[in-house]
Amino acid sequence: MLSMRRATVRAAGRTLVDALDLDVPERGLVGLVGPNGAGKSTVLRAAAGLQPLCAGDATLAGRPLARWPRAERARRLGYLPQSFDSHWDLTVAELLALALAPPSAELLARCEIDALLARRFATLSGGERARALLARTLAHDPPLLLADEPAAHLDIPHQHRLMALLAERARLRAVVVVLHDLHLAAAWCDRVALLAGGRLLADGPPSLVLTEDLLARAYGHRVQRVDARPGAFFTSAAGGHEPVDDAHGPGRSRAA
Repeated sequence: MLSMRRATVRAAGRTLVDALDLDVPERGLVGLVGPNGAGKSTVLRAAAGLQPLCAGDATLAGRPLARWPRAERARRLGYLPQSFDSHWDLTVAELLALALAPPSAELLARCEIDALLARRFATLSGGERARALLARTLAHDPPLLLADEPAAHLDIPHQHRLMALLAERARLRAVVVVLHDLHLAAAWCDRVALLAGGRLLADGPPSLVLTEDLLARAYGHRVQRVDARPGAFFTSAAGGHEPVDDAHGPGRSRAA
C-alpha cells in the first residue's frame, strides 16, 4: 500500500528524516515509536503527501505519491493529525458533514460521539476531539489510515477501545499509527518501526523490536521491559542514562 525508499526530509537546516525505508502492506497495524524528535510525525506527513521529500521517493498503491491528484489521494488515504483546530465555530455534526462521506451510525457509536454531535467542537475536551476527528477521518473508509498519536488525549479504557477499533480495521486495511505508549504498541500492533534521530533502527514484530537493548539505543536511557498479558509494560530502569550503542551502524539493526 505504501512504500518509502531512502526518504529524506530536511527543514530549517536540520535533517528530520534520514534515508528511511518503510513498507506498509495492504493489511495490518503498523506502529511508529521512538523518542520525541525521532521524526515519527514527519514520516506520517510525508506519507500523506503533506511534507515534500528532499531525497528518496514514496509510492502509494504502486504509484509515486507526487503523481496522485489531490482528490484521488484524499480518497485513498485518511490522515489524522496530532491536533486540529477548526477555523469556524462548528458543531461536531457540522464538522463531520465536511468529510468525504457521512460517517455511519455504527462508526459514530464505535467512536462514542453520538452525544457530542450537537456540541461545538471548540468546547470538547482533548479526548472528545480525538474521537470526533477519528470518526471524520474514517468516514470514507480509506484503504490507508495514517494516525498521529490518536490515543494521546484518551484515558486508559478509551485508549484500548480505540486500538481495538484500529486493529479490527487493520484486518482489511492498512493502518499506520504513531504511538508514545510502548505498552499499546506491544499489545496491539502487528509490526513496530522504531525511529531515533530521523533514522529507522528496527522494523519488525513488537517482540523483536521493543527489546531493552534497542530501546536503550533509541532513547539513550535504560528501559526495562516487564512482560505482561497482553503485551508488555515499559519503565525507566534504575541506573540513569546508558550510551546508545551504534555497533550496527546508523541504519537498521539486526532486528530489522
